[in-house]
Order: sequence, then C-alpha cells, then structure tokens
Amino acid sequence: MFNKKVFISTLSVILLLVLSVGAFAATRTGTWVDEVIILEEPSSATAIKRLQAKDIDIYVEPISETAAFDAVKQDPNLEYYQTFGSYSEITFNTVGPEFNDGRLNPFSNRKIREAMNYLLDRDYIAQEVYGGLAVPKYTIMNSRFADYARVVETARALEIKYGYDKEKAINIIAEEMVAMGAEKVNGKWHYNGSPVVLKILIRNEDERMALGDYLASLLEDAGFTAERNYRTGSEASPVWLSGDPWKGEWHAYTGGWLAPVVYRNQEHIFNQMYHPSGMSAPPWAEMKPIPELIELSDILYNKQYKSIEERNAVYSRALELAYQDSPRIFAAEVVSFIARRSEISVASDLAGGVSGTSLWPSTIRRNDEVGGQIRMATGQLLIDPWNPVAGSNWSNDKLAITATMDRGIIVDPFTGLHWPHRLERAEVYIREGLPVTKTLDWVDLEFVDKIDVPADAWADWDPVAQEFITAGEKWPEGITAERMVRVYFRDDFYKTSKWHDGSPVSLADIVYYFILSWDRGMEESAIFDQSAVADLVRTRQSFRGLRIVSEDPLVFEYYSDSYALDAEHNVVDLFPVEFNYGKAPWHTLAVGALAEANGELAFTADKANRLEVEWLGYHTGPSLPILYKYLQQAKAEAYIPYAPTLSKYITPEEAVQRYSNAEAWYKEKGHLWIGDGPMYLERAYPTERMIHLKRFEDYSEPADKWSMFDEPRIAEVDVVGPPRITIGHNAIFDVEISFEGEPYPLEHIQEVKYILIDANNEVSYSGYAKPVVDGLFEIEFSAEETNALVVGSNTIEVIVLPTVVGGASLGKHTFITLPRL
Repeated sequence: MFNKKVFISTLSVILLLVLSVGAFAATRTGTWVDEVIILEEPSSATAIKRLQAKDIDIYVEPISETAAFDAVKQDPNLEYYQTFGSYSEITFNTVGPEFNDGRLNPFSNRKIREAMNYLLDRDYIAQEVYGGLAVPKYTIMNSRFADYARVVETARALEIKYGYDKEKAINIIAEEMVAMGAEKVNGKWHYNGSPVVLKILIRNEDERMALGDYLASLLEDAGFTAERNYRTGSEASPVWLSGDPWKGEWHAYTGGWLAPVVYRNQEHIFNQMYHPSGMSAPPWAEMKPIPELIELSDILYNKQYKSIEERNAVYSRALELAYQDSPRIFAAEVVSFIARRSEISVASDLAGGVSGTSLWPSTIRRNDEVGGQIRMATGQLLIDPWNPVAGSNWSNDKLAITATMDRGIIVDPFTGLHWPHRLERAEVYIREGLPVTKTLDWVDLEFVDKIDVPADAWADWDPVAQEFITAGEKWPEGITAERMVRVYFRDDFYKTSKWHDGSPVSLADIVYYFILSWDRGMEESAIFDQSAVADLVRTRQSFRGLRIVSEDPLVFEYYSDSYALDAEHNVVDLFPVEFNYGKAPWHTLAVGALAEANGELAFTADKANRLEVEWLGYHTGPSLPILYKYLQQAKAEAYIPYAPTLSKYITPEEAVQRYSNAEAWYKEKGHLWIGDGPMYLERAYPTERMIHLKRFEDYSEPADKWSMFDEPRIAEVDVVGPPRITIGHNAIFDVEISFEGEPYPLEHIQEVKYILIDANNEVSYSGYAKPVVDGLFEIEFSAEETNALVVGSNTIEVIVLPTVVGGASLGKHTFITLPRL
C-alpha cells in the first residue's frame, strides 16, 4: 500500500511546480528561449541531414530543391513553412563603355542589356534549373503581390513581348557590338585586337550555379568568351557589391533577392533596383538610368499621384522603361520552403520566411518549453559589416540583426499590414480625394480639404549651424501637405525601453537618427557621403515637416506630400527614420561618425571604396579598435554630437554615462553592436561563421504578445469551364476558391481579377469576376466579346486577392475557340 499523506504531499508539490511554471511562462518577457546559436550551412542537403540528426533545429535559408523538399515531406519529424518572396536575377556592371584598363564592357550598352531579356528562356530556368519549384519571372514585380494584379494587363503584355527569342537577341547584340567598335574574328567578338572576355560572377551555393552556367553558355553562343568565376556570397560581395566597378572584375552577377515581408504595394522597388539612390553601394552610384525612369521612380516612391488610375499609368510606363534600361534582368520567382523540426514553432512571413519577420525572436520555441537553446542555420553568415546606417543588407545577416532591434510598428507576416508595438495609436489625415483605405482599428483615418504645415515644424537641416530649419523659415508664405500623421507612443515608452548596455532610450536617440538622415547628404557636413545625395534629393521632394507635440509621452506629427494606399502604412515609426540595416543608440552612432569625420572609417561601402578605408562594422573586425579609440575620446570630452540641437536633449553627465556604458559593454562582449531588441549579440565569430544571441532580460514586452499568428489562409484556386467555345456564343467560367477543402468566405476576398490571352498571344480582355456564393466567382464573356476572338487556343488567367493574407493565388484555364457556325 502507498502512504496517503506522502502521496498528497507529492501531488501538492507537483501542482505547485505546474502552477509556478505556468505563472513563470505567463510573465516571461522577450523570448521563450534563453539563447540562439546561428550557424552557417551552405548545403541544403546537408542541412536536412543535420535537422534529422537533431544537430540543428531549423534551417531558415529558403530551399527550392525538389530532392530536399521530398526528404522533408517524407520525414515525420520534420515540418516546413512555404514562402514566395525569393527570386533570382542577373545584375550587370553598367559602367563604360570601357573599363579603366581599356577593355570593352558590352553591358554599358543599354540595348544589349535589353536584348538579354530575349536571350533567357525563363521557362527552361523554372523547370530545369529549379526543378519546377519556380515560375518564370520577367518583371521586377512579384506575381503574388497586389501590384501585379493592379497592372496585370501591362505586365503580361510586356512578358509576352520580351519572351524567349534567342535569334533576335543575338542579332541585336551583334548590331550593337559593331556600333561599339568590336568585330568578330573566327566567331568570337574582339575589341582592340583582343577577345571580349565576359567575367560571370556565379554564386555556387544553390541553383544560381546552374543559372550562371546557363547564362555563360548563352553568351558564348552570342560570340563572347565567357569566364566562369564561382563564388559564395561572402566571396562575391567584395567584388560586385563593394568593389570598384571600373576595375572590370565582373560583368554579370547571378543575384538572389528576398522580399522580407508581404508587400501591400511595391512602389519602392523601382527606386531600389533602377535608381542611383537604391543602395549605398558602388554599382548603384554608377548607374545612369533613363531620365524618365528616374522621374517615374521618384513619383512612385513619393506617391505623387492623385488616383489609382494615375498610379497604374505611371507604374505601367515605369515597367516599360525598366525593360529598356535593364541594369538587371529577372529569371525566376522561387517557390521556397523553410525546413524545421516538428517540435519547433516560430512566426514565418509568407514572403520572406523566418528571416523576413521581426517576430521570429519573440515566437521561436521548442514545444511549450521556457528557456533553453535553439540552433538555427542559414546559407551564409557575416558577409558584410554591420552598421545601422548602411551596413549589411544580406537577409542572412539581417536574421540576427532583426533580433537585436525593437520597433514601434510590427509588420503582419500574413497580410503585410502594420500593427502597433511601442506605439499606442495614430491619427492619419489625408487630403480629400486621395486613394487611401483603412483596415485596422488602431488607426483613425480622416479626409480633409487642406493640411497646413505648422511654421515651427522641422522642415530641413543646416549642417553648418547644426540646427533644424523650420517650415516658417523655409517657406515664409506657408505650405500645405497631402498627408499628416499624428503618432502617439505608449505612455510607458521611456520607462520600458532600454538599450542593451543599460542606457535608457531617450528622445535624443530619435532626434539623432533624424539629423543623420539629412546631414550625410549635405556637402558642408563633416560626414558628407556622395551616395546619400540622391536619397536626400528624393526626400526633399515630398517631406514637409516634423513637429514634436509632446516629449513625454512622446507625440509627434509628420507632414508629407507622400502617402501610402493603406492608412496603417502612413504611420511613421520615426525610430529609425530611414535606415534599414539595424539600430543603435546615439552614443555608438556618434562614435562611428567621429571615425568617419576623421577619415578612418565610412558607414557606406561606396564611401569606403572611394576613400580606401574600412567599411564600418560594429559587430566584429578591424573597425572595432578604431571605434573604441573614438569612444574613449568622446567620453573624455563629454562629447555631444550636433550640440547646438542635441544639447537640448543630452547633458554632459548623461553623455559620459552613455559612453561609460558602451565602454563596459565593449570590455565584456568585445564589440559595439548595441541594440534594444528582445535578444542581444553575445558574440560574432567570423572564422567559425557563427553568431551567438542571448535573451535580453530587461526587455519589457511579454513573450506571448504576438502568438496570434498561426496558419496563413492561402487560397486554392481552380478555374472551371468548357474546353471549347464557338466564336459568337456566350461563355461562362467558374472560379472555385477554397482553403483546406472548405469554400473561401466572400467576406475574406478582396477581388478576383482575370485577363484573357487570346490565340494571337495578346491580352484581349480583362476584368473582375462576379461573386456568387462563398468559394465561387463567375466570369462571363458575352457573344459580342467572343465574336472578337480568333480561332485557336486561349487562356484565362485569374488572380485572387484575399484580405486575410497578403499573397495572391493564381489559377488558369485554357480553351479552344471554334469557327462560327
């Protein structure tokens, strides 16, 4: 027999432990885990084996290999998330016509770059290179995002126009090569007596190796001598991204990109890919786009249109010019997956996967455990220096960087909409008539006849006086704006926000970011950077003012002629203002600025290359001793950057304390990467290719704050209709929409758009399907409409846009048109 008293006592202890663990979990802040180890693993096949062996818990690199996909699906211990945000392209070195050493660069010729679109067989790439886990990509737009549906008529017409035509491509290339002074000798192009050798920089970690070989073969067929240079991402970056393009070390690079989040619109993408201000790197600085393309890119980036119709017209024209300019051409949209062990759960963005969402550090967990370690792996690590102004833009590096950053706004991983995090609420005022809509309740949207910019709003910056120029000073007669947003931070913002070195977040951190975004683009600045000029010019086109209404609690107003289609996207986070490369307190940024002002380091790769100094990195590498030297100097001087302005927010005593905190951090951790996110950087190991992150215990937000993101409701689409119709007769086609076998609710479907590609391979009709019941829409062509068709094969292409996920679902149906009776 058992002892009843002992049993009851034991049971009480067990219950107490369960309750204690439950209470502990309920009050857990920041992250469920204690630490994350991120490892480099270039091979997806090896990664799958390591998952199976429990050596790693999740492989966040998007995989698009069929063998690996089959292995994951067949293993009951493994699961996966699917993503559609990654794509491959070919970037060209556009300088020339000659490099510094006199060699010819054919890709300096815009018509040759345009012809390369005809040279690629994108169907072959999707099916053979990617084994069917991809679809052909012709334009900068992702076909799963809403913008593709908005201008699908133009997009499809251009895709058809620039379809595979190898003979046409070779003829255009030949004509242009002769015009550039080249000649063919024994079937090979020569210039000034020497063969034209094209150096193809080929990424060798994934399918881009096969893509690069395919490209090289095509160029050889066109008469060039192709030199295949295989590199990993970290090996290739110093050549194409941060190297001097005029040295001619590369002609073409097999690039890969990842849309980190579901984009509600892609207006920024023309700026990113075709505009000199797109990135602070030499290839962008040397771009010479078609002037009209620059103009249209700025219009889209700054939202300088009055209606959706005007926007679509600008967008469509920009797409046409993008083909004509072609500093890069696109190959495939990759249908990827993120592999993980089944006991691991984590938020994953529909487009960018785990590394695309800022929610991953807060949501990653092993079953229901609290604490412990997670081992992640990605294809490559520690590629470029980390700095919050213009450091590494690689998604692999940003995986860790994201964990160290806090935000005012969180991006919904399923819809791309914005949710408040450190913000409480916002009021958005838009000029009457502009196409803005609202979805979420945390934003109030109001249309007004006129928005006057207050005279005391900050409208510009004086780099000499180091003071803001007010709207009243810049525009004495007054000025209006198309948008004003009033942003309310949470009342506890300052009390609950802290930097990893123990320094409290302050208004000075926010104002410093704002100053830096202006100062770097001005020639009178001590840290002037030529690569920042284009971005400043674009900012001035739309920015009208910033006004701090209340310092504590923080409330500010932002005035601009630029606006977003979603009310939620009009809300400005302000912290950071412009930077997309990380986050840092004012005191470490100021130390970096001192090093740059003294000519020892540079925030951007472009400036580092021009001055032949080190590209600044706060996390590891040769920048650290230099940064530490200026940290000690700043501490000794109680240095306040931009003192005429920031001395209103920083006392000398506070400055010394901040520098002392950073100094103590440096001595303990060996680096100066100091953020404010749920995890901090313990150490980066460049030799071992490993990053060690730890939970930041002073992070205030509950670990379960964003646990609502479960399974995305991705629609499945089937277009059903007659296999053949007679010209001159009406025809009806059904669009069946479902999720996991159940009809998709009509209330969750924004629109169902269709286009008809006729037997002449032209876009004949487009329109919107009519809703019938849940899960069913209908497309009807009248007898008059079919009477305009010709005999042959036609295809209806359907794009379904749900409201609960940001990715479109596609469907198609092919039918034959028969002669009139």
